[in-house]
Amino acid sequence: MEPYAQPLVRMLIIDDNLPYVEALYRDAQRYGIMLVHAGNLEDGRDCFERQDGWSLTGVILDVKCLKERTQQVPDNSFLTAAVRYFSEKAPHLPVVVLTGEPDQYHNMRELYAGTLQVYSKGRDEEVMLAFLRDAAGRLENVKIIGDYHDVFAIVRKHLDSEAEQELLSCLRGMKSDDPTVIKNNLGCLRRLLERIYIAISRADENLVPSQYVAGEINLVACYKNLAEKGVVERYRIIDRFAELIYKITSDNGAHTSYTVPKYLPTSYTVQTVTFALLDLLLWFGQIMNVTEN
Repeated sequence: MEPYAQPLVRMLIIDDNLPYVEALYRDAQRYGIMLVHAGNLEDGRDCFERQDGWSLTGVILDVKCLKERTQQVPDNSFLTAAVRYFSEKAPHLPVVVLTGEPDQYHNMRELYAGTLQVYSKGRDEEVMLAFLRDAAGRLENVKIIGDYHDVFAIVRKHLDSEAEQELLSCLRGMKSDDPTVIKNNLGCLRRLLERIYIAISRADENLVPSQYVAGEINLVACYKNLAEKGVVERYRIIDRFAELIYKITSDNGAHTSYTVPKYLPTSYTVQTVTFALLDLLLWFGQIMNVTEN
């Protein structure tokens, strides 16, 4: 099978059989899936609830596993507890069950018919992985990342999970006419602009001196210094967009105006600034690649 063309998606597997998980990990990568492993339900909950847990797009559960990390013997109540937890916390995620016992497989298929997909270890892995990748591809976040995969690749490489989540939020809500959503999105775009300059400063203080990003970040000084260094062409795309993003997000997202503007930002304003930021992120990726080489 050829490597999956779409960006990798992250999925959680809870199984106490490490050799099996390691073998499945290699198979999953061919389907564009990166497995995150937990050996018990307690660790699985921690994985889901930590900062990057939002990016999980599916869950694989062993039929019989440990519930707590201190347990030594698999718990028969594990599956019921795990299914209940993910049904409550992430009803949108595809969840599948794996079993290595043929008799158990048939019983589980009858028990969870119409609610959960049940697969047999050593036989159904490729069918299971294809099902999970297809189901993940229908999730809104995965669709958005796929549409803007070049930009998200840069965010994942040079920023962090929080920045990725904020960019997703902006793209997901950029067509909203709700004034609160518009203001929040513009504030979010400003924070992403700040993250770009902070990352450049950490990579090369000559491009963005650390005093410009220490404490309250001086966005004007950041992009003017880049222009003075010749990294940004004056009056060209990135120069214009950097100023546009800064001014519109400062006036309408980050700060509260003393007077109500005669013309308020609309969903088109948000979309304009969002796409300007996407261009800035592509430029940022090029700058970071140069500083790292």
